[in-house]
Amino acid sequence: MADEDWRVEVELADSGAAEKLHGAAGAKELYSHARRELHNRAALSRDDNLVFAYATTREDAQDAEQTLRELAATEQLEATFTLTRWHPLAERWEDADAPLPSDGSSSAEEQREGEESEREFVVEETAADKQAGVPEYEVRITLPSHSEAVAFAKRLAAEGLPTQRHWHYLLIGAWTEDDATALAERIRREAPAGSEIRVETTFAYVLEQDPGAGGPRYSPFVLF
Repeated sequence: MADEDWRVEVELADSGAAEKLHGAAGAKELYSHARRELHNRAALSRDDNLVFAYATTREDAQDAEQTLRELAATEQLEATFTLTRWHPLAERWEDADAPLPSDGSSSAEEQREGEESEREFVVEETAADKQAGVPEYEVRITLPSHSEAVAFAKRLAAEGLPTQRHWHYLLIGAWTEDDATALAERIRREAPAGSEIRVETTFAYVLEQDPGAGGPRYSPFVLF
């Protein structure tokens, strides 16, 4: 299902250890499994002694978990890892292996929601896109809540601005810095109150310019 949300929860001893792991992830050199595409990165956030990695597929979440496990071991940090999946009907995080509702109507409703989200969020790569390469910049939007992120992403898609969503974070590619700046200003006017918007160079563009990039300033995570 294209609109799934997966989360890796990493519990550490204290906020200092969580900050250390979060910072290390931002400086992590690329692993061979790190994807080039914008939508195949995991979004990373921190709350007190917890670090969270959000992804849209189980495979990407497991990749993120493996990377974080390696980082924790390198930094000599004791950590507990939990993989969960967001249940849209129950509106809570549940065990990754918990079965979906057996009720036929509930399953059908989830399937319809997933198909609708896929139509709205999937970015089709055109011939012009392939020739132009990947966007050099991206606008990052942090929404106050998951539901507001879903609603705002749908609104932007209806306005011709497809996004990539990670939990309550949205990413929109832009070809030039001027385009990204103008887009950020537009988003600030339209986004729900409490949203945070910033412009950065995309990870994918960095790799396209330097395929061998693996230095400490490149990370397989989107840090929030």
